[in-house]
Formats: sequence, C-alpha cells, structure tokens
Amino acid sequence: MHKNPKLFTFEEFADELMAEHQPRALIILASSQIDIQLRNLVEGFIWPKTNKANDVDELLDGDSPLSTFSSRIKIAIRLGLIDAPLANALNKLREIRNHAAHWTMFGVAIPPLRDKLKHLQTLIMHRRSYHLTVLKFYGNEELNETESLQAMLLTFSALLASI
Repeated sequence: MHKNPKLFTFEEFADELMAEHQPRALIILASSQIDIQLRNLVEGFIWPKTNKANDVDELLDGDSPLSTFSSRIKIAIRLGLIDAPLANALNKLREIRNHAAHWTMFGVAIPPLRDKLKHLQTLIMHRRSYHLTVLKFYGNEELNETESLQAMLLTFSALLASI
C-alpha cells in the first residue's frame, strides 16, 4: 500500500518553518512542502489514476513521469496553473534545494549560494503576497537573513495554496 507524504496545512507549515533556523533545513522542509503542494495541484486538474485506490499513482508518484519537483513545475505551467515568473522562481528554489540536499558544504553566506538566494529573493519580493507574509509574521520589523528566507519560503507556499 502506498501512502502519500503528509501535506501540512499552511498554519502547520508556518509553525514548522518558523521553529527552524538552519538555512539548509529551512530550504529542504519548504521544498518538500511546496513539491507536495504542486503534486496535489496537478492531481486536481488531471483525470484520476486508473489503478487501485491504495496503489501508487502511475503518473504522479514513485518513478513516474510527474514524480519530480522539476516535472511538476513544468506540467503546472503547461496546464496554466502557475505563471512563468512563479515557475522560474520555483526552479531556482529547486536548484537551491538540490544543493542543500547534496552538497556537504552548504553556506548561504558565501558564493554561489548567497548569490542564488539573493536572486531568488528578487523574484519573490516584488509580489504582494511576500509583503503580506512579512506583515503577518514579522510586522514592520527589519528582517534578518533567516527571517527573510522564512518569509520567502512561506510566500511560495501561500501562492500555491491560493490556486
């Protein structure tokens, strides 16, 4: 029997993310949540799976065509579920997540990760949802690097949850 990964509610996810302060863990936790959100978003717009209810989805899970973060981003944009700027930002997040998961040395304060995170931030900061997220969780305070990363990752999740 196959069991899908648990999708946190936005509030549960926000609590988990706000409790974490290590950049690597923040990026991996958020990317997992966002990947599951993309999976569920795509699942809601395609025909139901043809195999048994308890079996792995032959299109979305396991080693199937739409089981990866990158393929889910691609299909979401092709279905018109997300726009190109959000897809671009999600791909940048995916690249950073891959570094977080596979590099033994992971320092967000040094190049190239510092530059990648700065670029990702520029892709998200202009969105109204980013400013609303900052206001909700931090008020009018100046954000430190960890809080800025948390706000950016929460914004991704909020954007996908709103679709």
